[in-house]
Amino acid sequence: MIVAAALASCDKDDDNSSSGGNTTPDPIAGLVVKNQSNVLLVENTGAWCQYCPNGAEIMLNLAANYDFIVPVALHNNDGLMNPSSVIWDSIFVQDGFPTIHVNGEALANYNDAEATALLASTDPAVLGVAHNVEDADTSWLVHVKAEFFQDAIQKNYFLQSFLILENVLAKDNSAVGGSDLRQVSSVQWVDKGPTGGASIWNVDAGFVDTTPTVRAGDDFYHKDNLWAFADGDSNMTQWGLPLAAVNPFGSDYAAGDVIGSKYTPIRFHIDKPTSSSLGVLNVVGYKVLTVVWELVLDGGNYVYRYTNAYESSIPE
Repeated sequence: MIVAAALASCDKDDDNSSSGGNTTPDPIAGLVVKNQSNVLLVENTGAWCQYCPNGAEIMLNLAANYDFIVPVALHNNDGLMNPSSVIWDSIFVQDGFPTIHVNGEALANYNDAEATALLASTDPAVLGVAHNVEDADTSWLVHVKAEFFQDAIQKNYFLQSFLILENVLAKDNSAVGGSDLRQVSSVQWVDKGPTGGASIWNVDAGFVDTTPTVRAGDDFYHKDNLWAFADGDSNMTQWGLPLAAVNPFGSDYAAGDVIGSKYTPIRFHIDKPTSSSLGVLNVVGYKVLTVVWELVLDGGNYVYRYTNAYESSIPE
């Protein structure tokens, strides 16, 4: 479970001055929010899907070549499906598997060329977001900071942090009480592997210039798997904390506004996965992903649209 807390208070005692104020370190001191629109690259996928290695190869290529891409995999009907991926499926709607979305827009043919064209059309950032992750024994504390680069009047923004399983081995765990996560494949990229074994890459992939990031014979990992989201604070929805609940001026923002300072702190709490919560999944690495959503009226219905994001790996 992830629990979130936000406090909107200004107190002179927060001033770490020599006059005897609070000397507690500022958890977001030195944290820089880039004026950059990071691209959310979402794949609807499944271990059972024979064509999904096509999507995995495209995701790998794009993430290897663009440092402003934030990749996320939403698993369906396999051992990596979970409540957060189901909720994301409601806005990143699949049209068959795999489906790849660039900032919410589904690719018609899920190919590198089409994705690259969409990347080039990214709008300038209205606001950016960043976070620091603090180890707290059995949990992580995520200290979030958002900064506005343009005025935004009467805008409904929400902030949410998510736990990402960075790499999960595509292995048959059925003999030890888990699920079979071998990647089914009818395409060239991946070999499913034997019963009780693991899938492997058949070919080199994820090229940066002429150098592959994976090679033929390497284990195949399900990458960047959305796993958990915040759901605990009274102001929270499943899409996160409304910024208006923290901003002293409600839903009006001016260029230069910073939300998540020591006077308007935003802190999320993420329980570390345990053997009981992960089961027999073979996980290598975790990330924290923080997303800004905007709630907008579209065709008579309110929908959440992606605005910006930031992710970081959690040190082991």
